[in-house]
Amino acid sequence: MGRLLKHYVQTITLVFFFITQVTAQNDNYDSLIAQAGLFHLQKDYKNAIASFEKAFATKTPDALNLYKAAGVYSLDNNQKKAFEYLNLAIDNGWTEADWLAFDPYFDYLRQSFPEEWQKTENKAYNKELEYQKNLKFPELRKQINLMTLNDQKLRYKRAQAKNADEIRELDQAINSSDSKNIEDSKAIIAKYGWPKISEIGKDGQNNLWLAVQHADQDVAFQRQALAAMEKLFKTNEISLEHYAFLYDRIQCNLNYKQLYGTQVVWTQNGQASGFRPILKEDKADERRNKIGLQPLSVYSKTYGFTYTSKTKEEAKQNDKADLEYTKKLIDSAKIAYHEKQFQKVYDYYNTASTVMGGMNEAENYEAATLFASIFNTTGEEQYRSISLDFLSLLHLRGTLPFKKLKHDQTFVKFHQEDRWVAIIKNY
Repeated sequence: MGRLLKHYVQTITLVFFFITQVTAQNDNYDSLIAQAGLFHLQKDYKNAIASFEKAFATKTPDALNLYKAAGVYSLDNNQKKAFEYLNLAIDNGWTEADWLAFDPYFDYLRQSFPEEWQKTENKAYNKELEYQKNLKFPELRKQINLMTLNDQKLRYKRAQAKNADEIRELDQAINSSDSKNIEDSKAIIAKYGWPKISEIGKDGQNNLWLAVQHADQDVAFQRQALAAMEKLFKTNEISLEHYAFLYDRIQCNLNYKQLYGTQVVWTQNGQASGFRPILKEDKADERRNKIGLQPLSVYSKTYGFTYTSKTKEEAKQNDKADLEYTKKLIDSAKIAYHEKQFQKVYDYYNTASTVMGGMNEAENYEAATLFASIFNTTGEEQYRSISLDFLSLLHLRGTLPFKKLKHDQTFVKFHQEDRWVAIIKNY
Protein backbone atom coordinates (compact mmCIF):
# COMPACT_ATOMS: atom_id res chain seq x y z
CA MET A 1 0.00 0.00 0.00
CA GLY A 2 2.87 2.35 0.88
CA ARG A 3 4.58 1.78 -2.47
CA LEU A 4 1.30 2.25 -4.32
CA LEU A 5 0.59 5.51 -2.50
CA LYS A 6 4.13 6.71 -3.16
CA HIS A 7 3.76 5.88 -6.87
CA TYR A 8 0.40 7.65 -6.94
CA VAL A 9 1.84 10.79 -5.33
CA GLN A 10 4.78 10.76 -7.75
CA THR A 11 2.41 10.43 -10.70
CA ILE A 12 0.24 13.31 -9.49
CA THR A 13 3.36 15.42 -8.93
CA LEU A 14 4.61 14.72 -12.44
CA VAL A 15 1.23 15.53 -13.98
CA PHE A 16 1.00 18.75 -11.97
CA PHE A 17 4.56 19.67 -12.99
CA PHE A 18 3.72 19.02 -16.65
CA ILE A 19 0.54 21.11 -16.50
CA THR A 20 2.39 23.92 -14.73
CA GLN A 21 5.16 23.83 -17.32
CA VAL A 22 2.68 23.93 -20.21
CA THR A 23 0.76 26.81 -18.62
CA ALA A 24 3.97 28.77 -18.04
CA GLN A 25 5.06 28.00 -21.60
CA ASN A 26 1.76 29.27 -23.01
CA ASP A 27 1.86 32.41 -20.87
CA ASN A 28 5.43 33.11 -21.99
CA TYR A 29 4.50 32.56 -25.63
CA ASP A 30 1.49 34.85 -25.39
CA SER A 31 3.52 37.53 -23.60
CA LEU A 32 6.21 37.46 -26.27
CA ILE A 33 3.64 37.60 -29.08
CA ALA A 34 2.01 40.57 -27.34
CA GLN A 35 5.39 42.29 -27.09
CA ALA A 36 6.06 41.61 -30.76
CA GLY A 37 2.73 43.18 -31.65
CA LEU A 38 3.52 46.29 -29.63
CA PHE A 39 7.00 46.67 -31.14
CA HIS A 40 5.42 46.27 -34.55
CA LEU A 41 2.94 49.08 -33.88
CA GLN A 42 5.85 51.22 -32.71
CA LYS A 43 7.67 50.39 -35.97
CA ASP A 44 10.50 48.86 -33.97
CA TYR A 45 10.88 45.94 -36.35
CA LYS A 46 14.15 44.58 -34.94
CA ASN A 47 12.68 44.09 -31.48
CA ALA A 48 9.42 42.80 -32.95
CA ILE A 49 11.40 40.16 -34.84
CA ALA A 50 13.37 39.25 -31.72
CA SER A 51 10.14 38.79 -29.74
CA PHE A 52 8.56 36.66 -32.46
CA GLU A 53 11.63 34.43 -32.62
CA LYS A 54 11.72 34.00 -28.84
CA ALA A 55 8.03 33.10 -28.87
CA PHE A 56 8.44 30.58 -31.68
CA ALA A 57 11.28 28.95 -29.74
CA THR A 58 8.88 28.16 -26.89
CA LYS A 59 5.92 26.88 -28.88
CA THR A 60 5.00 25.92 -32.43
CA PRO A 61 3.39 29.04 -33.92
CA ASP A 62 0.01 29.14 -35.62
CA ALA A 63 -0.59 30.39 -39.16
CA LEU A 64 -1.67 33.87 -38.10
CA ASN A 65 1.45 34.61 -36.07
CA LEU A 66 3.66 33.14 -38.78
CA TYR A 67 1.98 35.52 -41.21
CA LYS A 68 2.50 38.47 -38.86
CA ALA A 69 6.17 37.58 -38.44
CA ALA A 70 6.57 37.37 -42.22
CA GLY A 71 5.08 40.85 -42.53
CA VAL A 72 7.50 42.30 -40.00
CA TYR A 73 10.46 40.65 -41.72
CA SER A 74 9.29 42.17 -45.00
CA LEU A 75 9.02 45.60 -43.40
CA ASP A 76 12.59 45.07 -42.20
CA ASN A 77 13.64 44.21 -45.80
CA ASN A 78 14.63 40.66 -44.91
CA GLN A 79 13.71 38.70 -48.02
CA LYS A 80 14.80 35.25 -46.89
CA LYS A 81 12.99 35.16 -43.54
CA ALA A 82 9.91 36.94 -44.88
CA PHE A 83 9.37 34.36 -47.61
CA GLU A 84 10.24 31.52 -45.23
CA TYR A 85 7.59 32.49 -42.70
CA LEU A 86 5.06 33.45 -45.34
CA ASN A 87 5.30 30.00 -46.91
CA LEU A 88 5.07 28.38 -43.49
CA ALA A 89 1.94 30.43 -42.79
CA ILE A 90 0.34 29.25 -46.04
CA ASP A 91 1.35 25.64 -45.35
CA ASN A 92 -0.14 25.87 -41.86
CA GLY A 93 -3.52 27.22 -42.91
CA TRP A 94 -3.33 30.89 -43.87
CA THR A 95 -6.29 31.21 -46.23
CA GLU A 96 -6.81 34.86 -47.22
CA ALA A 97 -5.09 35.00 -50.58
CA ASP A 98 -6.93 38.16 -51.66
CA TRP A 99 -5.65 39.97 -48.60
CA LEU A 100 -2.13 38.70 -49.24
CA ALA A 101 -2.27 40.08 -52.78
CA PHE A 102 -2.96 43.55 -51.36
CA ASP A 103 -1.22 43.59 -47.97
CA PRO A 104 1.09 46.65 -47.99
CA TYR A 105 3.40 45.00 -45.45
CA PHE A 106 4.68 42.88 -48.31
CA ASP A 107 5.31 45.69 -50.79
CA TYR A 108 9.06 45.09 -50.43
CA LEU A 109 8.73 41.46 -51.51
CA ARG A 110 6.16 42.25 -54.17
CA GLN A 111 8.28 44.94 -55.82
CA SER A 112 11.80 43.60 -55.29
CA PHE A 113 11.24 39.89 -55.95
CA PRO A 114 8.28 39.69 -58.37
CA GLU A 115 8.91 36.14 -59.58
CA GLU A 116 9.21 34.62 -56.13
CA TRP A 117 6.29 36.72 -54.96
CA GLN A 118 4.06 35.54 -57.81
CA LYS A 119 4.97 31.96 -57.04
CA THR A 120 4.04 32.46 -53.38
CA GLU A 121 0.81 34.25 -54.25
CA ASN A 122 -0.21 31.45 -56.63
CA LYS A 123 0.49 28.94 -53.89
CA ALA A 124 -1.79 30.88 -51.55
CA TYR A 125 -4.63 30.94 -54.08
CA ASN A 126 -4.28 27.22 -54.75
CA LYS A 127 -4.33 26.45 -51.03
CA GLU A 128 -7.41 28.61 -50.65
CA LEU A 129 -9.21 26.77 -53.45
CA GLU A 130 -8.55 23.50 -51.65
CA TYR A 131 -9.74 25.00 -48.37
CA GLN A 132 -12.99 26.28 -49.88
CA LYS A 133 -13.97 22.81 -51.07
CA ASN A 134 -14.74 21.89 -47.46
CA LEU A 135 -17.01 24.90 -46.83
CA LYS A 136 -20.77 24.93 -47.28
CA PHE A 137 -20.97 28.53 -48.51
CA PRO A 138 -17.65 29.39 -50.19
CA GLU A 139 -19.19 32.21 -52.24
CA LEU A 140 -20.57 33.84 -49.11
CA ARG A 141 -17.13 33.63 -47.54
CA LYS A 142 -15.66 35.30 -50.60
CA GLN A 143 -18.27 38.07 -50.46
CA ILE A 144 -17.56 38.77 -46.79
CA ASN A 145 -13.79 38.72 -47.20
CA LEU A 146 -13.86 41.08 -50.18
CA MET A 147 -16.21 43.38 -48.27
CA THR A 148 -13.62 43.72 -45.50
CA LEU A 149 -10.71 43.91 -47.94
CA ASN A 150 -12.26 46.81 -49.83
CA ASP A 151 -12.87 48.59 -46.53
CA GLN A 152 -9.24 48.12 -45.48
CA LYS A 153 -7.98 49.37 -48.83
CA LEU A 154 -9.88 52.62 -48.34
CA ARG A 155 -8.56 53.04 -44.81
CA TYR A 156 -5.01 52.38 -45.96
CA LYS A 157 -5.34 55.03 -48.66
CA ARG A 158 -6.74 57.40 -46.05
CA ALA A 159 -3.74 56.81 -43.80
CA GLN A 160 -1.37 57.62 -46.66
CA ALA A 161 -3.27 60.65 -47.99
CA LYS A 162 -1.88 64.14 -47.42
CA ASN A 163 -3.99 66.33 -49.70
CA ALA A 164 -7.04 67.83 -47.94
CA ASP A 165 -9.39 67.24 -50.88
CA GLU A 166 -8.25 63.64 -51.21
CA ILE A 167 -8.72 63.08 -47.47
CA ARG A 168 -12.23 64.52 -47.65
CA GLU A 169 -13.14 62.27 -50.57
CA LEU A 170 -11.73 59.21 -48.85
CA ASP A 171 -13.60 60.01 -45.63
CA GLN A 172 -16.82 60.12 -47.63
CA ALA A 173 -15.92 56.87 -49.35
CA ILE A 174 -15.19 55.21 -45.99
CA ASN A 175 -18.53 56.39 -44.57
CA SER A 176 -20.33 55.04 -47.62
CA SER A 177 -18.43 51.77 -47.35
CA ASP A 178 -19.29 51.45 -43.66
CA SER A 179 -22.98 52.01 -44.37
CA LYS A 180 -22.99 49.46 -47.19
CA ASN A 181 -21.09 46.92 -45.09
CA ILE A 182 -23.66 47.26 -42.31
CA GLU A 183 -26.54 46.74 -44.72
CA ASP A 184 -24.80 43.77 -46.35
CA SER A 185 -24.04 42.28 -42.93
CA LYS A 186 -27.67 42.71 -41.89
CA ALA A 187 -28.81 40.89 -45.02
CA ILE A 188 -26.35 38.05 -44.39
CA ILE A 189 -27.42 37.56 -40.78
CA ALA A 190 -31.11 37.83 -41.70
CA LYS A 191 -30.65 35.02 -44.23
CA TYR A 192 -28.12 32.74 -42.53
CA GLY A 193 -28.15 33.68 -38.86
CA TRP A 194 -24.56 33.84 -37.67
CA PRO A 195 -22.76 31.78 -40.35
CA LYS A 196 -20.89 28.78 -38.98
CA ILE A 197 -17.17 28.15 -39.31
CA SER A 198 -17.97 25.07 -41.39
CA GLU A 199 -19.98 27.29 -43.72
CA ILE A 200 -17.68 30.29 -44.29
CA GLY A 201 -14.44 29.38 -42.53
CA LYS A 202 -12.70 31.08 -39.63
CA ASP A 203 -11.53 33.93 -41.83
CA GLY A 204 -15.00 34.58 -43.22
CA GLN A 205 -16.47 34.59 -39.75
CA ASN A 206 -13.68 36.86 -38.51
CA ASN A 207 -14.31 39.39 -41.27
CA LEU A 208 -18.06 39.41 -40.70
CA TRP A 209 -17.40 39.99 -37.01
CA LEU A 210 -15.13 42.92 -37.88
CA ALA A 211 -17.91 44.55 -39.88
CA VAL A 212 -20.35 44.15 -36.98
CA GLN A 213 -17.80 45.18 -34.35
CA HIS A 214 -17.27 48.50 -36.12
CA ALA A 215 -21.00 49.20 -36.59
CA ASP A 216 -21.13 51.36 -33.46
CA GLN A 217 -23.64 53.70 -35.08
CA ASP A 218 -26.15 50.83 -35.10
CA VAL A 219 -26.08 49.24 -31.65
CA ALA A 220 -29.44 47.57 -32.25
CA PHE A 221 -27.88 45.64 -35.11
CA GLN A 222 -24.86 44.73 -32.97
CA ARG A 223 -27.24 43.28 -30.38
CA GLN A 224 -29.04 41.34 -33.10
CA ALA A 225 -25.74 39.88 -34.29
CA LEU A 226 -24.77 38.98 -30.72
CA ALA A 227 -28.05 37.13 -30.25
CA ALA A 228 -27.38 35.19 -33.46
CA MET A 229 -23.93 34.27 -32.14
CA GLU A 230 -25.40 32.97 -28.89
CA LYS A 231 -27.38 30.33 -30.76
CA LEU A 232 -24.09 28.63 -31.68
CA PHE A 233 -22.70 28.62 -28.15
CA LYS A 234 -22.93 24.86 -27.63
CA THR A 235 -21.16 24.09 -30.90
CA ASN A 236 -17.62 24.43 -32.17
CA GLU A 237 -18.90 26.66 -34.96
CA ILE A 238 -18.12 30.05 -33.47
CA SER A 239 -15.22 32.03 -32.07
CA LEU A 240 -15.97 32.76 -28.42
CA GLU A 241 -13.29 35.45 -28.60
CA HIS A 242 -15.37 37.30 -31.17
CA TYR A 243 -18.40 36.96 -28.92
CA ALA A 244 -16.53 38.44 -25.95
CA PHE A 245 -15.27 41.39 -27.98
CA LEU A 246 -18.70 42.18 -29.39
CA TYR A 247 -20.40 41.70 -26.02
CA ASP A 248 -18.03 44.18 -24.39
CA ARG A 249 -18.32 46.59 -27.30
CA ILE A 250 -22.09 46.65 -26.93
CA GLN A 251 -21.88 47.04 -23.16
CA CYS A 252 -19.64 50.07 -23.55
CA ASN A 253 -21.86 51.52 -26.28
CA LEU A 254 -24.79 51.24 -23.86
CA ASN A 255 -22.74 52.79 -21.04
CA TYR A 256 -22.51 49.58 -19.03
CA LYS A 257 -19.27 48.13 -17.69
CA GLN A 258 -17.68 45.43 -19.80
CA LEU A 259 -17.24 41.83 -18.61
CA TYR A 260 -14.18 40.50 -20.41
CA GLY A 261 -11.87 43.51 -20.56
CA THR A 262 -11.52 43.57 -24.34
CA GLN A 263 -12.05 47.33 -24.68
CA VAL A 264 -9.36 49.87 -23.83
CA VAL A 265 -9.20 53.60 -23.20
CA TRP A 266 -7.52 55.59 -25.97
CA THR A 267 -5.75 58.87 -25.28
CA GLN A 268 -5.80 61.84 -27.65
CA ASN A 269 -2.38 60.91 -29.01
CA GLY A 270 -3.65 57.49 -30.05
CA GLN A 271 -2.16 55.43 -27.23
CA ALA A 272 -3.99 53.02 -24.95
CA SER A 273 -3.85 53.97 -21.27
CA GLY A 274 -5.79 51.14 -19.64
CA PHE A 275 -8.95 49.07 -19.79
CA ARG A 276 -12.39 50.59 -19.84
CA PRO A 277 -14.23 49.82 -16.57
CA ILE A 278 -14.86 46.12 -15.93
CA LEU A 279 -17.71 44.83 -13.78
CA LYS A 280 -16.50 42.70 -10.84
CA GLU A 281 -13.01 43.06 -12.19
CA ASP A 282 -11.55 40.39 -9.92
CA LYS A 283 -13.49 37.80 -11.95
CA ALA A 284 -12.40 39.09 -15.36
CA ASP A 285 -9.52 36.67 -15.91
CA GLU A 286 -11.73 33.78 -14.84
CA ARG A 287 -14.29 34.78 -17.47
CA ARG A 288 -11.56 35.23 -20.07
CA ASN A 289 -10.04 31.85 -19.33
CA LYS A 290 -13.37 30.10 -19.89
CA ILE A 291 -13.47 31.31 -23.49
CA GLY A 292 -9.78 30.95 -24.24
CA LEU A 293 -8.62 34.55 -23.85
CA GLN A 294 -5.25 35.57 -22.43
CA PRO A 295 -5.04 37.01 -18.91
CA LEU A 296 -5.45 40.78 -18.81
CA SER A 297 -1.85 41.16 -17.64
CA VAL A 298 -0.73 39.61 -20.95
CA TYR A 299 -3.36 41.23 -23.15
CA SER A 300 -2.44 44.69 -21.83
CA LYS A 301 1.08 44.31 -23.21
CA THR A 302 -0.37 44.32 -26.72
CA TYR A 303 -1.35 47.94 -26.09
CA GLY A 304 1.79 48.95 -24.24
CA PHE A 305 0.53 49.34 -20.68
CA THR A 306 0.91 47.27 -17.53
CA TYR A 307 -2.06 45.75 -15.76
CA THR A 308 -2.26 44.39 -12.22
CA SER A 309 -5.11 42.05 -11.32
CA LYS A 310 -7.63 43.31 -8.79
CA THR A 311 -8.57 41.54 -5.57
CA LYS A 312 -12.21 40.89 -4.75
CA GLU A 313 -12.19 43.74 -2.26
CA GLU A 314 -10.54 46.17 -4.70
CA ALA A 315 -13.06 45.32 -7.41
CA LYS A 316 -15.95 45.69 -4.99
CA GLN A 317 -14.68 49.08 -3.83
CA ASN A 318 -14.22 50.28 -7.42
CA ASP A 319 -17.79 49.35 -8.35
CA LYS A 320 -19.10 50.93 -5.16
CA ALA A 321 -17.10 54.13 -5.68
CA ASP A 322 -18.49 54.53 -9.21
CA LEU A 323 -22.07 54.22 -7.96
CA GLU A 324 -21.48 56.63 -5.08
CA TYR A 325 -19.85 59.17 -7.38
CA THR A 326 -22.75 58.92 -9.81
CA LYS A 327 -25.31 59.39 -7.04
CA LYS A 328 -23.45 62.45 -5.78
CA LEU A 329 -23.52 63.99 -9.26
CA ILE A 330 -27.23 63.26 -9.68
CA ASP A 331 -28.04 64.74 -6.28
CA SER A 332 -26.10 67.87 -7.24
CA ALA A 333 -28.00 68.04 -10.53
CA LYS A 334 -31.34 67.91 -8.71
CA ILE A 335 -30.31 70.73 -6.40
CA ALA A 336 -29.23 72.79 -9.40
CA TYR A 337 -32.58 72.05 -11.06
CA HIS A 338 -34.55 73.39 -8.11
CA GLU A 339 -32.33 76.47 -8.16
CA LYS A 340 -33.06 76.81 -11.91
CA GLN A 341 -29.35 76.59 -12.74
CA PHE A 342 -30.03 74.54 -15.83
CA GLN A 343 -26.52 74.65 -17.28
CA LYS A 344 -25.23 73.10 -14.07
CA VAL A 345 -27.93 70.44 -14.31
CA TYR A 346 -26.55 69.55 -17.71
CA ASP A 347 -22.94 69.60 -16.49
CA TYR A 348 -23.64 67.25 -13.59
CA TYR A 349 -25.70 64.81 -15.64
CA ASN A 350 -23.24 64.93 -18.50
CA THR A 351 -20.49 63.80 -16.13
CA ALA A 352 -22.72 61.19 -14.47
CA SER A 353 -23.63 59.70 -17.83
CA THR A 354 -19.96 59.07 -18.63
CA VAL A 355 -19.47 56.84 -15.57
CA MET A 356 -19.67 53.34 -17.04
CA GLY A 357 -22.40 51.41 -15.28
CA GLY A 358 -23.14 54.41 -13.09
CA MET A 359 -26.71 55.41 -13.95
CA ASN A 360 -29.36 52.72 -13.65
CA GLU A 361 -32.55 52.54 -15.71
CA ALA A 362 -34.67 54.54 -13.26
CA GLU A 363 -32.03 57.27 -13.06
CA ASN A 364 -31.82 57.53 -16.84
CA TYR A 365 -35.60 57.86 -17.12
CA GLU A 366 -35.61 60.44 -14.33
CA ALA A 367 -32.96 62.42 -16.22
CA ALA A 368 -35.06 62.30 -19.39
CA THR A 369 -38.05 63.60 -17.44
CA LEU A 370 -36.07 66.34 -15.79
CA PHE A 371 -34.62 67.66 -19.06
CA ALA A 372 -38.07 67.47 -20.65
CA SER A 373 -39.33 69.67 -17.82
CA ILE A 374 -36.51 72.15 -18.45
CA PHE A 375 -37.47 72.21 -22.14
CA ASN A 376 -41.10 72.81 -21.21
CA THR A 377 -40.00 75.73 -19.02
CA THR A 378 -37.41 77.35 -21.27
CA GLY A 379 -38.39 76.24 -24.76
CA GLU A 380 -34.69 75.68 -25.47
CA GLU A 381 -34.34 72.86 -27.98
CA GLN A 382 -31.06 71.59 -26.58
CA TYR A 383 -32.84 70.32 -23.46
CA ARG A 384 -35.39 68.34 -25.45
CA SER A 385 -32.50 66.84 -27.40
CA ILE A 386 -30.75 65.85 -24.16
CA SER A 387 -33.96 64.30 -22.85
CA LEU A 388 -34.27 62.27 -26.04
CA ASP A 389 -30.66 61.12 -25.66
CA PHE A 390 -31.56 59.47 -22.35
CA LEU A 391 -34.72 57.93 -23.81
CA SER A 392 -32.75 56.65 -26.81
CA LEU A 393 -30.26 54.98 -24.50
CA LEU A 394 -33.05 53.21 -22.63
CA HIS A 395 -34.56 52.14 -25.95
CA LEU A 396 -31.25 50.70 -27.16
CA ARG A 397 -30.83 48.89 -23.85
CA GLY A 398 -34.30 47.41 -24.25
CA THR A 399 -35.39 48.88 -20.91
CA LEU A 400 -37.57 51.83 -21.95
CA PRO A 401 -40.72 51.83 -19.76
CA PHE A 402 -43.04 52.45 -22.70
CA LYS A 403 -46.37 52.25 -20.85
CA LYS A 404 -45.16 54.79 -18.32
CA LEU A 405 -43.71 56.99 -21.04
CA LYS A 406 -46.88 56.84 -23.13
CA HIS A 407 -48.94 58.40 -20.34
CA ASP A 408 -46.28 60.78 -19.03
CA GLN A 409 -47.57 64.31 -19.64
CA THR A 410 -44.06 65.73 -19.31
CA PHE A 411 -43.36 64.57 -22.87
CA VAL A 412 -46.49 65.91 -24.59
CA LYS A 413 -44.49 68.50 -26.54
CA PHE A 414 -42.24 65.73 -27.88
CA HIS A 415 -44.91 63.81 -29.77
CA GLN A 416 -44.28 65.37 -33.17
CA GLU A 417 -40.50 65.35 -32.90
CA ASP A 418 -38.76 63.01 -35.36
CA ARG A 419 -36.56 61.26 -32.80
CA TRP A 420 -39.54 60.66 -30.52
CA VAL A 421 -41.50 59.14 -33.40
CA ALA A 422 -38.52 56.94 -34.34
CA ILE A 423 -38.36 55.57 -30.79
CA ILE A 424 -42.10 55.11 -30.27
CA LYS A 425 -42.69 53.26 -33.54
CA ASN A 426 -40.74 50.31 -32.13
CA TYR A 427 -43.38 49.64 -29.46
